Amino acid sequence: MAAPLASRGSDQTPSAGAGGGWRAFVRLTTPALCWEFLRRNPAYRVDFDRAQDAGSRLDRRWGLAAPADPDLSADEGRVIWREDVAPGLVVPVERGSFGKPRPLPLARSDIHQGEDGRHIRLPSGLQVLLRGDAPVGGPLMVVMAYDADFNLRVRAVDALRRADLTDAPPASRLNTAQKERLARCLFALDATLKDRTHRDIARALFGPEETEGPDFATSTLRDVTARLIRRGRALMSGGYLRLLRAGF
Repeated sequence: MAAPLASRGSDQTPSAGAGGGWRAFVRLTTPALCWEFLRRNPAYRVDFDRAQDAGSRLDRRWGLAAPADPDLSADEGRVIWREDVAPGLVVPVERGSFGKPRPLPLARSDIHQGEDGRHIRLPSGLQVLLRGDAPVGGPLMVVMAYDADFNLRVRAVDALRRADLTDAPPASRLNTAQKERLARCLFALDATLKDRTHRDIARALFGPEETEGPDFATSTLRDVTARLIRRGRALMSGGYLRLLRAGF
């Protein structure tokens, strides 16, 4: 059974890496960050244990194409998301009938079986969904629905093209301030799951000089900390799916 993440020592979470603190989370890709929020969800951990014990599927509400161990990072756990929840991340392909075969960028990546087909998970977290009997070596056709998510799908295809050249993740659609806020939300969530006080969390996020004194209880900084905690809980409870949808 997976142990609750909040009960572990902090050395087992990204926040305790070299350089430590919330800034360690800024380096995560968007899909990896979404997984970090999900794997902290107690209900997901219970469902994962149930699925493992019963040999059954996970609840579809999580957005995963296959069970992923919440004790592991996105890379270690080989996390794969379903196409319908992550059109900006998952590129569906089918067997082609024309054109010169183009090999998929398989270096340091793996093929994983999901409920919707075989997924190739690239080092960046980008996924290729092999529909039906689509051969890894091609020829292949990219399948894109012309719908409200069409622009997201195009961006994912462009990321696949660029993967031929580099293992680096595609440029994030999030600016630095947005990524830092999400990193703070995740850090605040970890801390509150370990019953840290608002003052302790604010001290770790903003520095001790900003949190000392009797006025902290009514300060703007305490309100900011409370909002980060609420946002972190909301992302853990399903808000990560909105973040995931657009991909990187």
